[in-house]
Amino acid sequence: MKKQTDKRATRARAASGEAGFSLVELMVALGVTLVIMVVASRMLAMTMAVRTRENQRTESLADVQRSLQTMTREISNAGIGLSNNGLVDADSDADSIRVRSNLDAFCGASGGCDADTSDDGEDIVFAIINNNTGGDNQRLITRQDVSSGKISPLANRVDGLNFDYLKADGTTAATPSAADRVKITVTVVLPAVGTAGAPGYQPPTRTQLVSEGVLRNRLLKQ
Repeated sequence: MKKQTDKRATRARAASGEAGFSLVELMVALGVTLVIMVVASRMLAMTMAVRTRENQRTESLADVQRSLQTMTREISNAGIGLSNNGLVDADSDADSIRVRSNLDAFCGASGGCDADTSDDGEDIVFAIINNNTGGDNQRLITRQDVSSGKISPLANRVDGLNFDYLKADGTTAATPSAADRVKITVTVVLPAVGTAGAPGYQPPTRTQLVSEGVLRNRLLKQ
């Protein structure tokens, strides 16, 4: 009877030892868990950095595309109702352009025609300016209505705006007033995100978008 009791006690002690973890096993498990958490956090940081950069890129490019559409449309209308191409040499260069058109010159039988460019939307300046409001130090593409003096931002977070004045054959025109086409180039530069060599680092990127407006009034001059 005593031997059976001893055997049961031995088996109970053995079963009790097998049911738990030793200190070494616990330390190993904690170490593996810690490594997994560190790797997962690094991957999450990288994912968030990439997502932030792509959101910035998407928003910037969308703004630039909208501004290009606006500028191309209004530049293409330059010279309507006038005897020239509608570009003002004194206010048009590589960084800005002044576009004039008499949109009310052809009013049909309804009346209301005029012979000037003093109405809203008929004398426009597109340019890039520095905006230091709030310490952001951003560059903006703006649209200024000369008649009303109203200035509207078209796109922010841009780095460059360039106008090329071309003749019909694609060569450079001597002056803006001699151009048949205007090539518009907008440069968007996104700064680096994070620190080089660190998880989630995104290097700076540079993107150029180009559009071209054909001056409709050029046909009237030929």
